[in-house]
Amino acid sequence: MNNADVIVIGAGASGLMCAGISAQQGQTVLLLEKKSRPAIKLSITGKGRCNITNSKPLKDFINEFGNNGKFLYSAFSKFFNTDTINFFEDLGVKCRLERGGRYFPESNDAHDIVNALIKFVKSKNVKIITNSQVEKFVLENKKIKNIVVKDGTTYSAKKYVLATGGKSYPLTGSTGDGYKLAQSVGHTIITPQPALVPLVSNDQYLKQLNKLKLKNIEISVVVNNNIVSTLFGEIEFVSFGLTGPLILTVSSKVYSLLEEKKSVEISINLKPALDDKQLDDRLIRELNNFGKLPVRNMLKTLLPIQMIEPFMKKNNIKRTEVCSMINKEKRKSLFDGFRQMKFKIISTRPIDEAIVTKGGISLNEVDQKNMKSKLTDNLYFCGEILDIDGPTGGFNLQVAFSTGYLAGIQNSNNEN
Repeated sequence: MNNADVIVIGAGASGLMCAGISAQQGQTVLLLEKKSRPAIKLSITGKGRCNITNSKPLKDFINEFGNNGKFLYSAFSKFFNTDTINFFEDLGVKCRLERGGRYFPESNDAHDIVNALIKFVKSKNVKIITNSQVEKFVLENKKIKNIVVKDGTTYSAKKYVLATGGKSYPLTGSTGDGYKLAQSVGHTIITPQPALVPLVSNDQYLKQLNKLKLKNIEISVVVNNNIVSTLFGEIEFVSFGLTGPLILTVSSKVYSLLEEKKSVEISINLKPALDDKQLDDRLIRELNNFGKLPVRNMLKTLLPIQMIEPFMKKNNIKRTEVCSMINKEKRKSLFDGFRQMKFKIISTRPIDEAIVTKGGISLNEVDQKNMKSKLTDNLYFCGEILDIDGPTGGFNLQVAFSTGYLAGIQNSNNEN
């Protein structure tokens, strides 16, 4: 079977959705995957749990994608978060809502999502061909006539869909191949950058803080002592720097600032629930209560034990100092430490380790009503290959499913 109505290139989340929906429209479909099995990246997403979508209403959901969010209105109007949940539950995967509006499979196993998608495409008679890396588009009269894979095999179709992903997690198959194919037919590629990626710091105390998670804290991105972004939630310290949901969310902004040679710090407000007076009153009360006992004993009531020593060193509190020795000036230093525990950021981790890629096919060259190329008559795009990315929390997978669905429902006889 070297000919089909539709050829989908890339068997990730968006490609599987697109292939299955295309076949559901009565099309014969070939799904080509360069790796030995489909959806390798999807099987490890969300630390293997797979956060499939988010419960936020449409307007708030769109806002999570910044200026590019409006591009998604058409896709979300056809297939949105409740559709995703119903889709998987109809395939036998029960889903559970967790804090932050995040939906996961009840089993906490991403493989259940992968298996459901594969079951879906096979039930629609999609032909999956693995170990097939597409290397070339052959054009004729502004249309793709056929494609050539690495072993020299040629495939042809009425319609082609690029769903090859970005450049994150290249071992799963996302190595930027789709960008080259798109460029070969005239498309502009917005330079790929890491998004949702850990930040690197050379702070001397990180080894002591390694693996410590902090919840219900506030972080600020600080550039030349000016706060440019503030978020509330959870972070995690690692030996090389900082990660966790808040850090991943600001990482794209931080990457851009570092590229501009700006000095960037992450400042942590350890007690955001307390206003300034409440925090100062709390410090006064605890210092009085602990009297002649060491300050580090008092700090056990306010901080995780793992954080106490680094916190004291950062704020010039000696191990021998007792609470009754803390004067107003020293208390101000403690106060500032709780409000602004700073870590200088020197880089992000490489794009290979990013959860998603920022950048990709310029949205100006894609028709948002159907995901069709504005440059090549029978080419479509879906998923991470597009220049659109959002924060953690199920937003990016919803884009994959929605754009895959929209590209899939475009019957070759009625593409509007």
